[in-house]
Amino acid sequence: MIQIPVGLQLFSVREALAQDFKGTLERIAEMGYKNIEFAFHTINEDGKIEVEYSAEELKAIMEKLGLQVVTSHVSLHPKLDWDEVIRYNAVLGSKGIVMPAAFFENKQDVLDLAKWLNESGRKCKEAGIQFYYHNHFHEFQEFDGQSILEMLLENTDPELVQLEFDTFWALRGGVDPIAFMDKYKSRIGLLHQKDLSPSANPVNLLEKVSGHLTPEVVFTAANAEDFTEIGAGVMDIPSILNKAAELGTVNYIIVEQDQSTKGELESVKESLRNINRLLADNEKI
Repeated sequence: MIQIPVGLQLFSVREALAQDFKGTLERIAEMGYKNIEFAFHTINEDGKIEVEYSAEELKAIMEKLGLQVVTSHVSLHPKLDWDEVIRYNAVLGSKGIVMPAAFFENKQDVLDLAKWLNESGRKCKEAGIQFYYHNHFHEFQEFDGQSILEMLLENTDPELVQLEFDTFWALRGGVDPIAFMDKYKSRIGLLHQKDLSPSANPVNLLEKVSGHLTPEVVFTAANAEDFTEIGAGVMDIPSILNKAAELGTVNYIIVEQDQSTKGELESVKESLRNINRLLADNEKI
């Protein structure tokens, strides 16, 4: 049995949360989730994260339901108030802050972000919080023969910036997730997991889009039907889980269902059931 705890990225149930925040968290807890990754994607003009609840209120809600915040996604913003972001996460008990996405027009953009990631990671480390970058598929686009993600990893301090490796998006960037994990080993501190529908075509989205990959291009490249629940698709998830266990640096495997054709809550319930089975017996469903 693989002993890596499972969590849920709340972006997966964003519509349900918008309709009934507390009720949705209750249903998530009832499913058996214990570990939560928040998604703070709205940043005000002054750089402060926009939240409905104070950190103290949110922590009380979570504790009542037996949930713990393990990490939080906080969107990139030029005026990001790191003191506020760190304070909020520290009160929640969050162990990490994740930069969920960035976009690049050229190599200099990548190098500039790497510098910013190091600076941000240092601020987090000083507060006892680990900083991460999360990939989509477009970071496997190449500038001067090297992928964006490789450049980011090579130009950031491993002590300051870890990777939350999204295996689905790596596959959709034309990369073998296992080979990538083998290469970067201890840089990978968190894993995002979902599954790829057999109908997805092309698998490598870089065959479909090119040039300046803006947010609009990236987030419309995949269809809702391309995403499916863990164990219902074509990804070799047992091998990914075994590799994560072999690395010994993956703190959490976090379920993320970007889109769903079944309904958000049904999807994350099914994924939790299936990934728990895979972790228990290491056999394909």
